Amino acid sequence: MKISTFPIPLIALAACPFTLLHGADIPSWRNDGNGLYPAARAATDWGDPSRLAWETPLPSRSNGCPILVGGKLFFTAEPATLVCADAKSGKILWQKSNEYADLIELSPAQAKELEAAQGQAKAVAEKTAPLERELYRSERRMRRDRDNAGLRSEVEELRRQIADLKKDAGPLAAQMDKPPAHDVNGYSSYTPVSDGRHVWACFGTGVVVCYDLAGNRVWHRRTDGPDHDWGGASSPTLVDGKLIVRFTDYLALDPATGKELWKTPSGGVVFNCPASFELDGRHYLYTGRGELIRASDGKKLPSQDFKGIAKPWCFFNTPSVIGKRIYCAHGSEGEQGEAHALEIPASADQLEKDGLRVVWHRQVDKNRYYSSPLVHEGIVYLISREYQMQALDAASGDEIWSEKIRGFTGTAYPSLTLAGEVIFVGAEDGNAAFVKPGRSFEEISRTKVDPYRSTPIFDGEWTYLRSHEKLRAFRGK
Repeated sequence: MKISTFPIPLIALAACPFTLLHGADIPSWRNDGNGLYPAARAATDWGDPSRLAWETPLPSRSNGCPILVGGKLFFTAEPATLVCADAKSGKILWQKSNEYADLIELSPAQAKELEAAQGQAKAVAEKTAPLERELYRSERRMRRDRDNAGLRSEVEELRRQIADLKKDAGPLAAQMDKPPAHDVNGYSSYTPVSDGRHVWACFGTGVVVCYDLAGNRVWHRRTDGPDHDWGGASSPTLVDGKLIVRFTDYLALDPATGKELWKTPSGGVVFNCPASFELDGRHYLYTGRGELIRASDGKKLPSQDFKGIAKPWCFFNTPSVIGKRIYCAHGSEGEQGEAHALEIPASADQLEKDGLRVVWHRQVDKNRYYSSPLVHEGIVYLISREYQMQALDAASGDEIWSEKIRGFTGTAYPSLTLAGEVIFVGAEDGNAAFVKPGRSFEEISRTKVDPYRSTPIFDGEWTYLRSHEKLRAFRGK
């Protein structure tokens, strides 16, 4: 039984041990997690018709980014679709739905039973939707007022009412019921990853899939859903011959079969994929919340593991690994903003004994950091959710400059990206600024399309951007 859906994307990072990729391929989130495209010749005026190579309308929106492999763009779509488009024309070549019902073989009788169950589930969902919105608001109030017995009783009663209504949908529909997700995040905020022959994708339903480049599904796996009601965004990562995914725990899967190789409990809510690095032939993961994990067996090593901070859920971005240093930033509005530089020691034995060394720590703008850090020519660039852009000295952490990107509205979800000689700065409202790298702030140009939350990718003169409504390609000089 097939359920029809359509396009859309977001995140990943890879130390890829498989097929040697073409030079122009961008097989993972931010082109290996660091967001560096030094050879790009990006178009900086997206409103210039001569720069628009093509655009493809998308009937549903998502936050994710495409990857580029063998002249094809791969990206995810709400709620659980993997899409392939031709990079030179924008033509959709194939799209494959991976909802729960798509992953099981059904007899005609079972298909009829499922269709009836889904109709009942839809009716139940219409009844539970207002209760779930009320529950979300009550739970937020309870986090600020944990000793309020009346509020706690209200939350428990709402949960009971929702659970009772869902029972009416029946056991078969319950098996097909998706976990909750925030409306802004959705289920497709995961960027695929590729080794040049296959593409792996995750969805906030807890589903992981592997496809070949022609659109044939090689395997699928259903895991636990995300560990919180906001959904997830931790894109799959290829490290040390393993596919690393995260929904509730960190899982290492065999890329060829989907078989679980190891499972490591995660310290708390994390929205992005871990960074990775190699030392003395051994591979390691470093997560946004400061966990250090050995890739061979999933063992947790001595690390920062930021548990005692003001908001244990404010880890939204991927750390950047540049040479022997790791740079990360996190925070919560009005309470804390933290930037760290950590040094990888000289040997793997020393790393596994003592962990990473903190080179510097700096208080930065007290806000959330959805954008991953960008490190280029000795400067660390950060931007907070409210568009306070900061440049820090990579060696010392000293502030070089701090400037507000004025005129942008919404949230700074897209990550800072080096596109040749300029830095891309994206805005949820459809704006984009291009800033000159360096020790003084200089905005070179500004342009705008319709709203988006994804981060573009850059391939020479080509820029690929997904907005809520369209997939676009721009051509620079």
